[in-house]
Amino acid sequence: GGGGALDTVDYTTLPGILDGRLAELDAANAVRPTIISAGERWTKKAMASLMSREADTSSLGEEELRGEKTKAFELLDALTRSGALVVEEASLHVVIAATHTFDKSLVDTVVQDNVNPVLHVERSSLIVASTVTAKPPRQLLRPSVLNRVVAVSPGLFADAVEDDELGEALQSAAI
Repeated sequence: GGGGALDTVDYTTLPGILDGRLAELDAANAVRPTIISAGERWTKKAMASLMSREADTSSLGEEELRGEKTKAFELLDALTRSGALVVEEASLHVVIAATHTFDKSLVDTVVQDNVNPVLHVERSSLIVASTVTAKPPRQLLRPSVLNRVVAVSPGLFADAVEDDELGEALQSAAI
């Protein structure tokens, strides 16, 4: 059984935190929130019984979907005795979507502006990964690419300049 102190994370705050970090660290301001909308009709595959060999398939409309959601929460409530039992071996999957945009087409960005879009996407991805994992960007990179990333995105590492290795990387990038 549980009984120990549980670390809780409010994942509903993550989009706001992510927006703030992107606004602070991405000078291009190229990442925009993306809304994911579930379809109106869902397909349910379920076994008629434990001994069935094939799954039955049915289409669920809005009302049926609401009923299935209610059944799922009632089952969870019964299994946990209304929250009295801790679910120790469970996973929570959180999906957050964002779209990286450019002012021009990909070809125009490369040819007319002489900008490597991969570096911009790499910086945005590192900001997102750092925010989601709550780790500094430096801990997410292999040592073999650290100097290159620091050279093209020094702002991501500005608060860690005291670190000798990172300080040296920033100095070599400035030369």
